[in-house]
Amino acid sequence: MRLRDEDRAAYTSALDDVVGSTEIQRRLARSGVSASQLRVLGLAEGPRVASTAEREYRSYLALRQRARGEAPLMPSLSGPGRQQVYGAGLLPVLAVLTPVLAITAAALFLLLGYGLRLADSAPAVAGNLVHAGWTSLGIGALAAVVGVLGLYRTASRHRGGAPKDRRDQGLTAELDAARAAWLRQLHEGIRSLLLQHLDQSPPPDAGGNGPGGAGDDGAAVHSPRFTSPRFTGPDFGSPEASGPDIPTLRG
Repeated sequence: MRLRDEDRAAYTSALDDVVGSTEIQRRLARSGVSASQLRVLGLAEGPRVASTAEREYRSYLALRQRARGEAPLMPSLSGPGRQQVYGAGLLPVLAVLTPVLAITAAALFLLLGYGLRLADSAPAVAGNLVHAGWTSLGIGALAAVVGVLGLYRTASRHRGGAPKDRRDQGLTAELDAARAAWLRQLHEGIRSLLLQHLDQSPPPDAGGNGPGGAGDDGAAVHSPRFTSPRFTGPDFGSPEASGPDIPTLRG
């Protein structure tokens, strides 16, 4: 099981806590393994250790998605976070388009109406067009005011964060409890992995059989070359000691 990128730091922190615990440090002192070797092992076995806490992790993810307002296991087309919940709807779109369309129609109606009046042609049609133009202009102005108020309200809601029900203290406490349960199970999985590795590691040789150790010194002391007869000579301090006969030179 692979953790999400934002949760890998929590795994690394849990690994450091377990490696630095009194139990592991005591075992390290009696073994030939270093703390850095244990840390490398824990990082390499991260997916396998994370799978031991898969149930707790999935529960934690589900609660976290609820707290953030994310749709579970559904990709977002508008980006992560609250955009999935507070995206643009039909009313905001109408609030933007209505003033534009109304003002454009008003300009056309007024232009045609006053053009016909200047041309002194079809006064009835010209009057209707002018009336429709001013009516459309009023609708556009009113829609613009409503749209501005709606945008202001939406911006205020986004600045205020999530709605009140998603900031409910009960959900926050439940989320904290789920995260604590996941981290607790993660610590236990890391601890089991490290203890298993330490149990399988051979203890260091106290006799020092390596080069320059005590075993080599002992072998050198009792080596046959130190008891060879060629190193045994006469006792030069004894009266019976006599050297070899030296011939006398005669003149």
